[in-house]
Amino acid sequence: MQLFFSKKYIILFVLCVSLFSYGQDTLMLKKGIIVDSLLVPETESTFTIYLPKAFDMNKTWPLLLGFDSNNKARNLTEIYKVAAEELGYVVAVTNFSKEHTIKEKMNYVSVFMNHIFSLFPIQRGRVYVTAIKDDAKLVSLLPIIYPKEIFGVIAVEDSYYYDNRVQMGKNFTHFGLVNINNYRYKDFRNNLRYLKRKAIPAYLLTYEGELPDQNLIKNALTTFTLQSMLKGRTHKDSVWVQEQYQKDLRQVKIYQSSQEYLLAYEEVKRIRNLYRLFFQTDSLKEKEKEIRKIPGYKKQRKLRNKFNSKENILRETFLWSIEEDVEVIAYDNLGWWQYQMSEMDTLIKSKERYASAMGYRVKGYVKYLVNELKTTLPKKEINVEKRMFLNILSTIIDKKDFESYRTVISLSAQDQDYNTALFYLNELLQNGYKDIDALYTIEGTLALKLSKEYNGLIKKHLGTARYFFPK
Repeated sequence: MQLFFSKKYIILFVLCVSLFSYGQDTLMLKKGIIVDSLLVPETESTFTIYLPKAFDMNKTWPLLLGFDSNNKARNLTEIYKVAAEELGYVVAVTNFSKEHTIKEKMNYVSVFMNHIFSLFPIQRGRVYVTAIKDDAKLVSLLPIIYPKEIFGVIAVEDSYYYDNRVQMGKNFTHFGLVNINNYRYKDFRNNLRYLKRKAIPAYLLTYEGELPDQNLIKNALTTFTLQSMLKGRTHKDSVWVQEQYQKDLRQVKIYQSSQEYLLAYEEVKRIRNLYRLFFQTDSLKEKEKEIRKIPGYKKQRKLRNKFNSKENILRETFLWSIEEDVEVIAYDNLGWWQYQMSEMDTLIKSKERYASAMGYRVKGYVKYLVNELKTTLPKKEINVEKRMFLNILSTIIDKKDFESYRTVISLSAQDQDYNTALFYLNELLQNGYKDIDALYTIEGTLALKLSKEYNGLIKKHLGTARYFFPK
């Protein structure tokens, strides 16, 4: 579908304020702040926009398009606001509808891009996309579907994992940003290796907080800008390049001073490879050698490799065990699972960061496997026992998986196994469940929820119950 840049802009700047005419509505868009709930014409979708303070209609600008299906377009825009201001990017994030098919979403991408292109002077060859988690799977395919329009992707917490089924050119860059505790970390590493074998620029950046920190976001956008200079898509500014180079080197020093030796080493390698086409960077090879000689680097590398190897073994073991146990409905093996998950919990609490991260990732992987099996299991009478087994296993893996407790209570009550239902009700409440009304809407518990035992447990944990019984 052909994309275009509109030559007609109904825009008036007054005191750094832009007036946009959308049919009968006039919207005020200020530069330097996030404006949300803007309509995409002829659709039910909305979008959020951020224009840098220096935004000028007489210049063209790089564009970062975001896509979100959780009604958090503003949150996604907020992540990129600081970096977009510093590096001069327009950020536009739209809401995907969860009800839309993949084909409908793909068609909407073109509609949204054309709409943004019609409003702002966007620089050809400098359009990039981003999304988080499930949305990132689809969005990371956009540079392949629109190779002449989209030149890079920032996939956060998940991605499409490329293989030989996907034919792709080499005109895009892939940034994977993932929390070090995310079970997808291993998949991101495999993705990185695959893309590099295909000579496609690819980077993997990790973080430990809830969201990527600003250094990582700036890192990605700076790389996009540098690559656009090398490709001749924007003016090469040697002074600016040198300034960014010095900033990146200062970040290496920060990593070293905080004893983040692995990060420091990876950053030096990235800097050397990124800037070598602008000027000589061979001197950084000595810096790499210097870091490798640090005892702390050697220790961290050894620990990382140790727990990465252990993770590979555990993932294979648990994958085989889950498939086997679900097939034969091995209730007698639930004790083994309880022990294995307690071992992961011990690792998670460890002060050794690589051990802790591995514990989180392995538990996350097992939870993912169980959820996948739940999703693919047909809801037929013959599968009741498998559903029961999978949901009990879910409560072992994640004690806060309240929906699985509710399912076990429901299935047990329907089978008139009230002892099991009451046991899992008690477990549910002990683990912090507070929604008293929902406890009386669990499917199949009509008789059970009227019982003295059921209400007694609720009153014990929550202080009250719907039905009371005299002593």
